[in-house]
Amino acid sequence: MFGKAQSLLAVVLMSGSLWAAMPDPSALVTNTIFVAFDTETTGFSPKNDRLVEIGAVKFRGNGEILSETNWLINPECDIPLRATEVHGIRTGDVLNAPQFKEVFPEFAAFCGDSVLLAHNAPFDVDFLKAELKRADIDAPAMPVLDTLPLFRVWFPHALSHALGKLAAYLNVDKGVYHRAEADSYHIVDVMGVGMKHRSQLQLKRMEDDAGGFMWLDGKKH
Repeated sequence: MFGKAQSLLAVVLMSGSLWAAMPDPSALVTNTIFVAFDTETTGFSPKNDRLVEIGAVKFRGNGEILSETNWLINPECDIPLRATEVHGIRTGDVLNAPQFKEVFPEFAAFCGDSVLLAHNAPFDVDFLKAELKRADIDAPAMPVLDTLPLFRVWFPHALSHALGKLAAYLNVDKGVYHRAEADSYHIVDVMGVGMKHRSQLQLKRMEDDAGGFMWLDGKKH
């Protein structure tokens, strides 16, 4: 199975469908394809803990949903009770799930040349980097914007910019949190509110509001 996963990632990389350069800064956000994603884990340490779930929603900046997906991941260890109490995923739920080395090529292919969005992105990016290192997979050049500082700029009067509280403040709270796909949708919904009065917003301004791109490969582009 790992051989198939490696082959898929190689095809994606060779096809040029992953970013190798900066996205067009003058592009309108409404025309840009994004992937909002989220991860669930066994704990808080990328070094010592593991991913158990990745959820992702592909959408256009005008709010059009293009695709959605979710992967449970076998972390090759037990899931602590304290983690299960947060996201509800138990060890038994992932015993027959694929390992990260099988999932990541599918995630990369799903993202393609989209701009990735994550709330408190350093957490998710650091876990992805740690898992890539364990799997001996070279991290591709994939741009990620952190929606936490972005939403702080867009919604300065919100008392909290935690995703759940911000969604409730903006009346887009759907009541399901701490599952990867659900939290990805919350990013889409909150961004949709922010874009209502920003139809001419260019990607460069959005990047600046978010504090710049993070790149999965850790390099400057």
